[in-house]
Amino acid sequence: MSEDPRSRRRAATHRRLYEVAMELFLERGYDAVNVGDIASAAGVSVPTFYAHFANKEHVVLPLPDRRAVQAVLADALAGGPVESVFMTVRDAMLAWLAAAQGREAEEMLDRWRVVVATPGLRLRAAEYERATAEIVLSTLPPAVLAPARKLATELVVMALFSSYTLVLLRWAEEEGARPVQEVFDEVLTTLRTMGGPVT
Repeated sequence: MSEDPRSRRRAATHRRLYEVAMELFLERGYDAVNVGDIASAAGVSVPTFYAHFANKEHVVLPLPDRRAVQAVLADALAGGPVESVFMTVRDAMLAWLAAAQGREAEEMLDRWRVVVATPGLRLRAAEYERATAEIVLSTLPPAVLAPARKLATELVVMALFSSYTLVLLRWAEEEGARPVQEVFDEVLTTLRTMGGPVT
């Protein structure tokens, strides 16, 4: 079923705002661009910008979509009981990264190039990392969150999401010279080799 004209117009405006904002961030630097600049360049009002994004930060660091995160994790959990939280969440992360192809992957790289160049966004990225980790923790089977395993599970998930953020920062610092999956493997291998969590 096709979208109605109003939904199509809204989606087109959202897309235009995103593209204009990213172009300005990459050209001038994130901190040098304000919401008024973005709205003006996109040919819309400031209230229209706020109807699509809570703030300019959300253009670069969109809030995690709970249903999308849960769907990817559900696929990783489909194989049966969780033997290793580390491997289950790692597989879900790899699936998420693999799903970003073509323009989507290029846009992800551009967003993280902006984060790398903006100290304030680098700090804020940790908050988005924790928000996504909380979604994962709330979706894992109760057995891995039982009192005897709860602390270990939380540590594993938090460590993995800290590593995930590091992967994207490293990938952007390298200007996407290597596939993001290769950077992911390097970081996760290092984590495990240095005695990281494998529960």
